[in-house]
Amino acid sequence: MTRGLPRTLARAAAREAGLAPPKLGLKAVTTGQGGAFRTVFTFAGMQVPVTDALAYASQKIFDFSDGKVRIKGGTARLQFAVPTTRASTINDAAALTWSLGSAAASSATLAGGMANVLAATGRTLDGAGAALSTASTADIAAASTLDGTVTPADLYLNLAFATGTDIDADGTLAITGTVTLLWENWGDNA
Repeated sequence: MTRGLPRTLARAAAREAGLAPPKLGLKAVTTGQGGAFRTVFTFAGMQVPVTDALAYASQKIFDFSDGKVRIKGGTARLQFAVPTTRASTINDAAALTWSLGSAAASSATLAGGMANVLAATGRTLDGAGAALSTASTADIAAASTLDGTVTPADLYLNLAFATGTDIDADGTLAITGTVTLLWENWGDNA
């Protein structure tokens, strides 16, 4: 066996599957072949700005290749920190909701395409200052299909606060943890 072959196969699988956009604190590793993939997203303090006026935000974490994408399942374990001053931005004990979806957040209620991969999951930001909250865990919604035959499907981490009292001014969330996504690309009919 050639020494570089496993690394070459891993790079080929990543190209066939899709790519994570460059973002400090985000790493995505895709393995698999023949249309069946496992992508592990590792978050290491990835920062997402949240404006007070909207009280929601999103970060694209993956661009799937062309085709219908069938989500098979997976797990998520995330922790959240607030690196901005809590007393004047995102408050202590703020009620955060997070999800994974093929659409970016467009309201503080994460539903439809904003939560079609991982349902909206609540988490109270219980860490003080810039400390991490306790872990929030959730399962990926199995058996959902994203139609990327016309435009390739994207995957977003969506974040929202339920009320205006949770956030007093523009702030930042830092995300740490892991999401494991099992999925298939059924191809494009074109």
